Amino acid sequence: MTAAWRRLGRSPWLFAGPAVAAAVAFVWLPMVATFGLSFIDWSMLRQEATWRGITHYSGTLANPDFHLALGNTAIYLAALLPLQIGVPLALAFALVRVRAGLPGRIYRTALFAPSVLSFPIAAVVWLWMFNPTVGVLNTLLGHVGFAPQRWLTDPDLAIWGVIAVAFWKSFGFNLLIFLAALANVPADVTEAARIDGAGPFRQAIDIELPLISPALFFAIVTTVIIVLDEIVGAVDVLTEGGPFRMSSNLLYFLYERGFRHFQFGEAAAVAVLIAAMVAAVTWAQFRFGERHVHYD
Repeated sequence: MTAAWRRLGRSPWLFAGPAVAAAVAFVWLPMVATFGLSFIDWSMLRQEATWRGITHYSGTLANPDFHLALGNTAIYLAALLPLQIGVPLALAFALVRVRAGLPGRIYRTALFAPSVLSFPIAAVVWLWMFNPTVGVLNTLLGHVGFAPQRWLTDPDLAIWGVIAVAFWKSFGFNLLIFLAALANVPADVTEAARIDGAGPFRQAIDIELPLISPALFFAIVTTVIIVLDEIVGAVDVLTEGGPFRMSSNLLYFLYERGFRHFQFGEAAAVAVLIAAMVAAVTWAQFRFGERHVHYD
């Protein structure tokens, strides 16, 4: 019996071992190494490393470019969170009522299709549309009597151009989540509400929305986390952070520190600060938002 229990105790590790090893090698060790790197001054251009203590952190927090990137990140989040939650949610409520068959499949495919594109490809397509001389958008504006716009070189417009591309590229993922959640709403519940006289709007607000609140909470948390990553691909292709760094964000600032200026210690400090901010925001969401989620 003892030998059998011993074998049984080892067997879970045989299955979990590869996943644990991969997590340690590719997640936890890099995180520890990044934290250690943030305290030293090291560059690929010179092999020696110098201890800097918290200099990288204090220098980053005092850097005006970091402040601008932080402010831009707040703008991206404030614009994209309601767009990537509200628009897919409204579309999901509309699509779930479309009769199953070819029309429903066409709508779903057309709306989800941008999500399968890589960000560089999507950004290149929009780069052509934003072209100030032969682009589609300025051509359409010319037809209705408006002056052409410098979509990606105007400091006041560039950030909104990036937001538009990021929204178009990414909202299909949340749409898929909401459609799946609505498909699992019990039909007898909605049918009872309809018999009681509730119209489609009241059914959506009072019945379906509370029942899909776990999926809604998941979409909000993941959108806040990945919005930084989503923006970087669009920024790199469309504006490279310009003009005058008005479309940069925190992750693009990190990318510039590490892979353009080769200041890996400073880039590691930025990465630690970003991780701390994301962790704090995520904790706040679970602390104050999860109470409104109905898991039953």
